[in-house]
Amino acid sequence: MASISLENVTLDYPVFDLNDKSLKRRLLTVVGGQREKASVIRALHGIDLEIKAGERVGLYGPNGSGKTTLLRTIAGIFPISGGHINSTGHITPLLGLAIGANKEISAEDNIRLLLRVDGIKPTADVVDSIWDFTELKDKMRRLPLRTFSSGMLMRVLFSVSTAFSPEILLLDEWLSVVDKTFSKKAEQRMEDLVSRTKILVIASHNINMLERVCTRIVCLDEGRIISDEPVVAKPKVEEPLEAAVHDSAITSQGLS
Repeated sequence: MASISLENVTLDYPVFDLNDKSLKRRLLTVVGGQREKASVIRALHGIDLEIKAGERVGLYGPNGSGKTTLLRTIAGIFPISGGHINSTGHITPLLGLAIGANKEISAEDNIRLLLRVDGIKPTADVVDSIWDFTELKDKMRRLPLRTFSSGMLMRVLFSVSTAFSPEILLLDEWLSVVDKTFSKKAEQRMEDLVSRTKILVIASHNINMLERVCTRIVCLDEGRIISDEPVVAKPKVEEPLEAAVHDSAITSQGLS
C-alpha cells in the first residue's frame, strides 16, 4: 500500500562565498592543513509528516516557505541532512513539464524519451495514443520541438506527462494549459489522473485550488510545518476547476 513517512527530516544547503576564492587563499589553506568550510542554510527544520493511501495533501505557504524544497526532498532529488524518509510505491514527480525534454529532436522521439524516463515501454500504440490526445497534425510528430509554438509544445509535454497514473504523484502547481481549445480536455485529464493515483502531494500558492483538490493542507513557513489540518467540506459551487487554477497555468512552468 502506498505511503510516505518523514521523521525529523532536515535539509541544509551549502553556501559558498564566490568572492573569496582567490588562488592565494586556496594555497594558504592547503599549506596550513585546513579545510574550507562552506556555510549552510537550513531549508527544512525537523519535518514530521505521514501520508497514507487515499490522501490528497496540499503544501501551502509564501515564497521561500519550503513547499517546493519539501516536494523535491520527498521525490529524492535533494539528499536529506538528517532524519529519515520512507516511502512505499512508485513516485512520479511532475515538477516542470519541460524537464527531460530535448527541443532538438522530434516530438515523437521526445515522447519515447520521456516514457522511458518514467520506466514505461514506448510501444507504437502508446505513442500513437499520446499523440492523438494532442490533437496536432500527424506530420508534426516528426518535427523538432524547437519548431513548435509554445501552445503546441505544451500540448505535447502535457499529453505525455499525464498519460499514466502513478501510485504517488508529486505536483509543483496544478498542471493546466492556456490554450482555450484544449484546456477543458486537459482539465478533465488532470482530474482523472488525480482520481486514479493513490497519493497526491501538490505544492501551490493557490489556497482555493488546494481546498478543492486536497483532503489535507500542510502550511509551511521558513522550512517548518506550522499547521496540518484536514480540509473542511464546503457546499459545492458549479465552477470549473480550471477557474481555480488559472494562476497556476503552465506558462509559469518555465520552458527555457
